[in-house]
Amino acid sequence: MALETNVISIVHPMAFPGPGNTKATQRGQAPAAYLLNSIRRIIDDPYFRGIEITQIKDPELRAEVARLLREAGVEVTYSAQPVQLLNEDEFIDPTDISSLDEVNRRRAIDRLKACIDEALEIGAVRIGIISGKDPGAAHRMSAIEALILSLDELCAYAAERSRELGRKPLEISLELFDRRDEPGCKHQLIGPAREAVKVAHAVRKQLGHANFGLMYDLSHMPLLDGEGLQSETPAVLKLLAPYLNHVHIGSCVLDKSSPLYGDTHPSFDHPDSYVGQELLAAFVKELHEIGWKGGIGFEVMPHGDQLPEAVIESTKAYFNVARSRLDVNYALGTYAFSARRFLPEYLFDRLSRARLSRREAIREAAAARVRREHIAPDGKLLILAADHPARYVTGVGDDPVRMGDRLEYLARIVRILKSPLVDGVMATPDIFDELFLIDYLLKEAGKESLLDGKVMIGSMNRTGLAGLEHEMDDRISSYTPQRLKELRLDGGKMLFRIDPDRNSRYSIATIYSCAKAVEECDELGLDVFLEPLPVQRKESGYEVEMTAEALIKAVGVATALGGSSTRMWIKIPYVDGYHRVARSTTLPILMLGGAATGNPLQLIQSFERGLGEGDNVRGAMVGRNVLFPGDDDPFAVAEAVGLLIHRSASAAEAVQHLAQVRGRDMEWLKESLA
Repeated sequence: MALETNVISIVHPMAFPGPGNTKATQRGQAPAAYLLNSIRRIIDDPYFRGIEITQIKDPELRAEVARLLREAGVEVTYSAQPVQLLNEDEFIDPTDISSLDEVNRRRAIDRLKACIDEALEIGAVRIGIISGKDPGAAHRMSAIEALILSLDELCAYAAERSRELGRKPLEISLELFDRRDEPGCKHQLIGPAREAVKVAHAVRKQLGHANFGLMYDLSHMPLLDGEGLQSETPAVLKLLAPYLNHVHIGSCVLDKSSPLYGDTHPSFDHPDSYVGQELLAAFVKELHEIGWKGGIGFEVMPHGDQLPEAVIESTKAYFNVARSRLDVNYALGTYAFSARRFLPEYLFDRLSRARLSRREAIREAAAARVRREHIAPDGKLLILAADHPARYVTGVGDDPVRMGDRLEYLARIVRILKSPLVDGVMATPDIFDELFLIDYLLKEAGKESLLDGKVMIGSMNRTGLAGLEHEMDDRISSYTPQRLKELRLDGGKMLFRIDPDRNSRYSIATIYSCAKAVEECDELGLDVFLEPLPVQRKESGYEVEMTAEALIKAVGVATALGGSSTRMWIKIPYVDGYHRVARSTTLPILMLGGAATGNPLQLIQSFERGLGEGDNVRGAMVGRNVLFPGDDDPFAVAEAVGLLIHRSASAAEAVQHLAQVRGRDMEWLKESLA
């Protein structure tokens, strides 16, 4: 689950504003019993490992709270924002620490210094502050300069006072608020993220205050006008990431007809709440993407007759749903798989030279390979399909020849085969020769074999070249049954496509060719993996009919070929109504992956569903979706699919495992062949 190690806190003066949902807590004047009971309610909840407290005017009550928090061992954040926003000291202008009036700015600084002292007294690790009211475009740059000057002094004061107490420097966290001069809004200088980052850079990098950072609140995000006066989006977290030191989760109201319009922090389930499950999930996903390890505070407030406890529980539920979603947990962050890091050019060149100088090594490796006693010991298989270029299929995404780069293609194949959850590979002779050569060199270096115990299936018919007029004329043109037997391979894979249109005669010829090969393989004791696909010709080429009805008919043709189906596996795509397809035969079925989409989540989810649609759905034969999963690691994606198949893992467990093993052992091949 995403963000499960982060400290989750609750903004106490918002969740428990006061008896009857007044603002007594924010004023620092909540009754002692109410204050202590509500704080105990939070620190006794194992869900929360942090709490955010504002001013407590009674020094004895403040000391009691400090004792409670210290004994609970929770992380404490001090919220000075209510002190600044309530502005009970009327002699301080709302421009606060951004004021262009030096007397007013000094007063505002002194007020926050008192808050810093109080924060240290209750054991806080950070203090949240705001910039002060926006003075307007004409004076904004001068106000920002004044703000930076104030932050310089406040950071130095917090660090010095912390040192005097023998503590780690108290963090100063400047929170971003809206600039809207409307009822319910805060009209603050800071402000849009891009301007906040400039302030943070000046304070942290130029002035050298490592204890300074920014606080970003989901509830403020829709109210923050970024570039082009459009509301900011969760993607802004990538910009803020270097300077973030705290995050808030909450909602706002954008309906101007609502009495709660603006920065009012309603619960997510409130009818006027702007932030729903999708926006919350998008925000959480971005936090996961940037690798956020800091604190996350729930800033929600009961309204009307809502109970604080109900609002808190609702927020937990919404947050848990968001961080449990597959699309949230699948986060690449800055990761991008590099084929050339795994198989560098000098090793690829070495293989090319060995093709000439050590030709005999290929046959020797094939002869020495240790085969499985049973092709599927647990009755299930995950096979990598690596025969695409031989059918004129080399495109991935916008690149028409991505799979034509043999270094990259081979690197990804070897990377995937390293996984013990991958049973084997289906490929053409050129690929197998390269794999045999790599295996020979590994054994020669005294390393563990790549191919021992793996299932090796030869791709047999490759003449149906994509895009050609007679694409359906797909004869046995690669491995023959006799050659499969000579090389001690475990089986052969064939494909036929049923074209009901003008090229139907070629479909019939291909089916006949496959039937003869099925019979020969059976006689030689070789397993057959048959892929029957119903297709229709479109302007862009042949497309598979992705319906249960069409696949059921095709399976019926396939299973009757060759005089015996005793060694036959059927390979077909997952479609809606897959249970009907599974019920069309008693033969074992392997799901195919289809074209590369750049995101393996859909593949993982469809395989999870497909594996539950029939007892004879026994695994998958996957190619481009695993070989080229966007920027992700092919090994990690293959492991995720393998967990679904061999260990009956859920999609959520598979995605979690994927994130854990991504990028593991990238130096293995280089070190093995050094």
